[in-house]
Amino acid sequence: MNAATLMRALWFAGGLAILLGWGRDTILGWQPRPRELPRADNRTGQPWITGDFQRDERVAPGPLPGHIQHASSFVSGDAFTGRSESAWFRTSRRTIHVGVAGYPNKTGCALWAEFRDPAGRIARIDCRLPDPREVWSRWEIRRPAGFTEVRIIGEDRSSAYAGWLAFSHPFRAWPPELEAVYSLVQVATTLALALVLGWGPGLLWCPAGATSTTRAVWFLGAGPAALVLAGIGVWLTSGIMSPQVTGTAFGIVLWLVVGRGARRRKFRLEADPFLMRAIAVAALVVAAVAARAACSAGPAGELFRGTISRNFQLSDRIDSRFSFYAVQAAAHHWGPASPTTEKFYYPWTFFSRGPLAGLAAIPVVMATAGRPPAGHAEQTWEPFDRTGFAAYRITMYALAAGVLVAFHLLLAPLVGGRWALLGCGLVALAPFGLHEVLFTWPKWAATAWLATAFAFVISRRPVAGGLCLGVGFLYHPLVLLWSPCLALWWAGSSGRNIGAAAGGVARLGLAAAALVLPWMALGKMMPHLPDTPFAGQGGFLRYWILADSHFATWETWLRTRWMNFANTFVPLHLFADAESFRHFRFSSAYETSGPAEKTLFLGWNSLPFALGLGLWVASAVAATRLVRRHFAAAAVLLLAPAGLLVAYWGGDPLGLMRECGHPLFLSVIGATVWIAARETSRLGALLAHPATPWLQLPETLALLWFATWANPAPHARMHHGLDAVALGLHVVCLAGAAAVLARARRDLPDTVSR
Repeated sequence: MNAATLMRALWFAGGLAILLGWGRDTILGWQPRPRELPRADNRTGQPWITGDFQRDERVAPGPLPGHIQHASSFVSGDAFTGRSESAWFRTSRRTIHVGVAGYPNKTGCALWAEFRDPAGRIARIDCRLPDPREVWSRWEIRRPAGFTEVRIIGEDRSSAYAGWLAFSHPFRAWPPELEAVYSLVQVATTLALALVLGWGPGLLWCPAGATSTTRAVWFLGAGPAALVLAGIGVWLTSGIMSPQVTGTAFGIVLWLVVGRGARRRKFRLEADPFLMRAIAVAALVVAAVAARAACSAGPAGELFRGTISRNFQLSDRIDSRFSFYAVQAAAHHWGPASPTTEKFYYPWTFFSRGPLAGLAAIPVVMATAGRPPAGHAEQTWEPFDRTGFAAYRITMYALAAGVLVAFHLLLAPLVGGRWALLGCGLVALAPFGLHEVLFTWPKWAATAWLATAFAFVISRRPVAGGLCLGVGFLYHPLVLLWSPCLALWWAGSSGRNIGAAAGGVARLGLAAAALVLPWMALGKMMPHLPDTPFAGQGGFLRYWILADSHFATWETWLRTRWMNFANTFVPLHLFADAESFRHFRFSSAYETSGPAEKTLFLGWNSLPFALGLGLWVASAVAATRLVRRHFAAAAVLLLAPAGLLVAYWGGDPLGLMRECGHPLFLSVIGATVWIAARETSRLGALLAHPATPWLQLPETLALLWFATWANPAPHARMHHGLDAVALGLHVVCLAGAAAVLARARRDLPDTVSR
């Protein structure tokens, strides 16, 4: 399949995402209606349940059909206790379905199914679903062979808060894999839509003959800018028009505009072959993480497990859904400073972080018929949910993967297209590079703009660099930590011309301030709830004086900064240091985690495992050479930023990579590629070898999947029948990226002219 055919298929798939979103209920409604199981004693007209439970209409419908009977122990409140059991029902299907709500895992509560064979033997199967809370979930029970009857028993012996459960009449339905397949198709087509709307405008509208830096601005800016404007339009009109209708209208218009532009070019892009390969690698990475997110299995202790907000991590870091709060506010026409919106962001506010990522996700969510909830997005997990969280997640993937193209365009003028593609690939297939696309926060998107700002500074255009810094800040404030390094680079490259150095630094700072200060001022002036401690940007300045989230003494400040340094740069220090290993944040938010689960943190916190051990050794060699031969460059790119990050971060002492180490990650790889490209050495030969991308994959796959595979008792979950398909697609996409990168290495020159 040639590139033009592939682009045309991608564009049509993006349009199909809109149709599938709006037609979901209708198409899935063509399945035969679920039917309650018949009684084994044929006593129709008798109550289906005996005991203390009663019908409860408080629970949201969820996946339980409305005509299926149900009962709950929430009779007079949480304190009520009792027990109920259903009648015996005949069953011949392989799978029995039961609606479950409440908190069956609460101490004192229990829910189980009993099967009976013709000889009277009983087999018990306990419900292991994650607590569905106030939304119905569907329990899929595999019938033991030879057993012909089933009954459901619920027991509530808890008077504590949230001490209740509910269950439904057992029923039969079509295989849930049909709905799962539909969801996977929606994942694939929404992925195409996010790429078309997010990347298409920048690729099609960029002027011919543009420089690499200008091309990066178009790629990163054109599509997201259109989405942000559409998101603002949806938000402003959501009080008078359905946000789904306006979002779909904006989405269709933008989709048609991109299609018209692509048709004029005959679905061909005017870009060098190395840039096209970098874009292909970035797209394959987005597809790989979307496939990973479509797998229902997760590590033991996964945060928000069993819900659409699940983020594949163990810690208490809820940032993966922060940008979705803006989507919820827009859908329900809440003001950005309204108390309702602020309660989602607590202890921060809407203005504490950049708004661009959330605004850009709004039209994609609405165009695919997403209906964001009025509460936290904790509905039962499915590959593509009706609330729009999966569509939001995929949009965030597309925004994050833009850093790979931006990094390629930064390196291309410095080391040439082939070596730039090599650097792009090292980021894409490293554990941290892939994980941070998967973890839906806007730090990679902010870092992409920081890389573009650095490219402008190198090309002696400080105003453009400052504006890019400001745009990056509107994704995430971490870019401001790196602004001193950009200023130092400008000053150092100005030679002895003090006036030029000072003037350039001033222009860089003023251009950034033109975007940064208004947003800071807006956050300061907007009203907020009196108990919100970190309104606006002020909370981020506190990290300088904190030690493990407490106000520091000199002793605690120095100890936690040493731990920051060691856990970031020393391999396995997280495991070797007793204080780090026992730290409460080095574990699941729900339960104590073992070594298998804690391996997840290595690739998220520690630079050696974030890079991959092989690349870490290569980068250590390159950094040594850079310090010895170009100390000033090493100081600005590596030493000063690392020291600044160590001194700054006082949140927790477990390592800096996930906190604000994303630009440092790029700096390390960029410096490694630059040294390798300029020398004839074993380092360059190793990095340029076609086997290198393939050698990155095992460690990356291990850090992404090991804790999941090692989970001895995964929670029962929906749509797990297609987990093998999701895993296969994930591996195929990563292998495709590795193949693209390996093929490009075959013609890679040994050196680049000085």
